[in-house]
Amino acid sequence: MGTNIHGGHRERMRQRFFQEGGEGFHDHELLEMLLYYAVPRGDTNPLAHKMIKEFGSLATLVEAEPFDIARVCDVSKNTALLISLNKEISRRCIQARWKDKPVLNSLNLAVEYCSSLMAYKNREFFYVICLDNKRRVINAVKIAGGTVNSAVIQPRFVLEAALKMQASAVIFTHNHPGGSCRPTFEDLETTTKLGKLLYAIEVQLIDHIIVADDTTFSFLENKLLNREVMEGQL
Repeated sequence: MGTNIHGGHRERMRQRFFQEGGEGFHDHELLEMLLYYAVPRGDTNPLAHKMIKEFGSLATLVEAEPFDIARVCDVSKNTALLISLNKEISRRCIQARWKDKPVLNSLNLAVEYCSSLMAYKNREFFYVICLDNKRRVINAVKIAGGTVNSAVIQPRFVLEAALKMQASAVIFTHNHPGGSCRPTFEDLETTTKLGKLLYAIEVQLIDHIIVADDTTFSFLENKLLNREVMEGQL
């Protein structure tokens, strides 16, 4: 009889979603429904509450690695993979809004592009966005992907990316997962060093944009890129 009760509840939840959409649902209710497809029988509401509690929020849970979800929440690999698939699908949907070669000819567009590139990443990554002479994106090259709070950047890989893509200019972007978007001393030092190296091969460093949660920091907007530094005079 318990199975029938839960079955009726599941059907009511599905019908509510079909009729009203998802906006009126609480986070745990959305997760509860998602878990229907990993847990074929029974009440998934307690599990949904438990998983969100373990990670602190639905967003943090979805952004976690599947191995960590399985370990921390003591759930099957199938359950962990189902949740992680949502992260990857959402990330690709965000990036799909951009055309194959978007033109990043304004700060707002550059920030939006960098934010989409870093969507749902819970570890630090560093990209070089290679642009042609009309500021069209040739490619966004991942240079480094590290731990939660660091990414080791090899200058050689940055130069190789710019040369291989025949870039006229580049934009750096990296993320600070769960932290401040303000640049660290290492960020400032690395940007200056790489900017000088790029100047030597006639590639312009346009900006370095740091993405952290819902905030961003532009080196250009904050006047941290200047000609003297990029030309190696300082």
